[in-house]
Amino acid sequence: MQYRNRAATPAVLYAPSWRLAPAEPRPEGNSQAMTQIGSREVPVDLRLTVAVCASSELVRRGLGSILDDLAIVENDIYCESWEQACQLMSATPVDILIIAEAGYGSCQLPDGVQTKVLVLVDATDLRTALKDAPPWAHGFLARQDLTPTGLDEAVRRVAVGKSQIPARLASELIRRAAAPLPARAARPAKLTSRESEALALLADGLSNKQIARRLSISDHGAKRLVASLLLKLGSPNRTMAVVTAIKSGLIEPSLM
Repeated sequence: MQYRNRAATPAVLYAPSWRLAPAEPRPEGNSQAMTQIGSREVPVDLRLTVAVCASSELVRRGLGSILDDLAIVENDIYCESWEQACQLMSATPVDILIIAEAGYGSCQLPDGVQTKVLVLVDATDLRTALKDAPPWAHGFLARQDLTPTGLDEAVRRVAVGKSQIPARLASELIRRAAAPLPARAARPAKLTSRESEALALLADGLSNKQIARRLSISDHGAKRLVASLLLKLGSPNRTMAVVTAIKSGLIEPSLM
């Protein structure tokens, strides 16, 4: 496992996860000042510990070269296996875990871990990408969009709980949603008109506060709406709620 604290030293340190020094206490909450990166607004003032899980050294080095260019990354850690990643997340705070390879769909996050997960998917093989997508993922990024700007945007959005789905993946989900459902397939969740409005805003990547302003309701009311959506869609987070909604045909292509 490779561990690097940029503030302490530019050198790469090697240590098993259980010997890593505890992270410095962080101030409560992250600044929500926003800036425009690519096509979306993303938070400005973030300092994150990011871990990469990939068995290939070439993949780890490639992602490392991109992470080097991201000002938001304070510490970067590289794991060769899911077992190492789980040991790491259980032993020290990790903000974002980037899963860089397929085959983790059946894995489970350790109990109590608050790490948010960004999964790299192959936009040229969406069938495999959808099959292998972990149900607990917080966001997806197409490998074809893996640039410093693309990764910066994706990491920032996932860090603050916004949905992150590549356009190619969303289009494939929409195409599948248009296909007839098998006779025994589960039917789409029945949403209220207010929940449908909130779902459309959720798919557009809006936060609870932004949803509250758009719908002219309180922040608490927006939080309740989003919680109700997650419950009805059987989703552990906002991104997977959007994925489920697209699969079920609850979101029209024009809304993405």
